[in-house]
Amino acid sequence: MRKILQVLIVIATIILGLYVGIWLMFVGGIIQIVNAINPLNGLEIAIGVCKIIFCEVAGLIPVAGFFIAGILED
Repeated sequence: MRKILQVLIVIATIILGLYVGIWLMFVGGIIQIVNAINPLNGLEIAIGVCKIIFCEVAGLIPVAGFFIAGILED
């Protein structure tokens, strides 16, 4: 039972990392840039670019924390 829980935690953290990294940060950054171009809002464009640049880091933070917790659970 403990092994099944560990595997479920690891799978859930991978899915969470992909969701945060790809959907919230990468796709959300692109959408934010596109929406900020029409009324030309420089701050929104800069934040969108930063979201795209740091999408990998934002996706790895939840994965690192929960993945280690799932593996080390005894």
